[in-house]
Parts: sequence; structure tokens; C-alpha cells
Amino acid sequence: NETGVIFPVSHIVKHVRDVYPAVLFHTDAAQAIGKIEVDVVELGVDYLTLVGHKFYGPRVGALYRRPGAPLTPLFYGGGQERGQRPGTENTAMISGLGVAAKL
Repeated sequence: NETGVIFPVSHIVKHVRDVYPAVLFHTDAAQAIGKIEVDVVELGVDYLTLVGHKFYGPRVGALYRRPGAPLTPLFYGGGQERGQRPGTENTAMISGLGVAAKL
């Protein structure tokens, strides 16, 4: 976002995986959502993060995790989010993020 450069993530993923097939990729798509097309399958990433306030949604983030990609909890407690995080989800903000994404 500082310079406006859009990196060719899918090409980077492909070339690195040609050499290191087991490498895991994360991309921060916060600046891209709502401005350019973002397709996790096309990008080939294992993880993608975004935040709602960058596309007129509430200030809440989301993480896409490719099915089968490892994810170790940072906090332990209740069984929310299939054991990935403790605590009560902010349903109103999550719903608002979904509505903003559809716009």
C-alpha cells in the first residue's frame, strides 16, 4: 500500500514451490479486497488475511486457511472455532464483514 506495487503472488507461489514444494504461503490481501480480484485458488496460497475496514466493513479481520493447511492455536480454552481459538465470536461484526464483502 505504500508504493502501489501489486506483486504477482500466483507466479511467486508457483516458482518457489517448483523448488520447495512443501513451503506454506500467506498473503495479506487487506489492500486488495474490493479493488482487484482476489481468488485463493488462483493465487495458490495456503493462508490469506483481510480486514473489513479496508472495504467499508467493520473493523474485524478474517483468515482463509486452505483445507489441510496446518494451524496451531496461539491461545487455548473453549472449543470455539473447532478448537482453534477460545472466546465468543463477535457475531454482529462477522455478519457485517460478510455483508460488506458481498457489496
